Amino acid sequence: MTAELEGKVGLVTGGTSGIGRATAILFAKAGAKVVVAGRREQEGYKTLELIRAEGGDGLFVKADVSKASEVETLVQRTVEKFGRLDVAFNNAGIEGVWVPIIRQSEEDFDRTININLKGVWLCLKHEIRQMLKQDSGG
Repeated sequence: MTAELEGKVGLVTGGTSGIGRATAILFAKAGAKVVVAGRREQEGYKTLELIRAEGGDGLFVKADVSKASEVETLVQRTVEKFGRLDVAFNNAGIEGVWVPIIRQSEEDFDRTININLKGVWLCLKHEIRQMLKQDSGG
């Protein structure tokens, strides 16, 4: 993995904890510059601190992947800071409320679908657009 990510710019959504945080740190250890995205600022800056502790370089962008304008801004900020986007790990997701389906609200269902499905679609849309612009794949 090290040779493949050395000098690349990687974006990790849901990078404020768990698998996303671990992936962001591994990307940095492998030589990538890492953009961490998430809704929780304190946790996002903690991930950035951990990346820097490993000798990596990164950026935290507060973003809700279910909102097109925030995803577009996320990709723009990535390019403004590092000049490109090479790798994306669209990891952001939520479990929703754990209740029997007959008690689950439509709002909770919509929120879960918007983050877990629409969020990946929005990220791919804007990430691929940037990668095509670079004419270097992704």
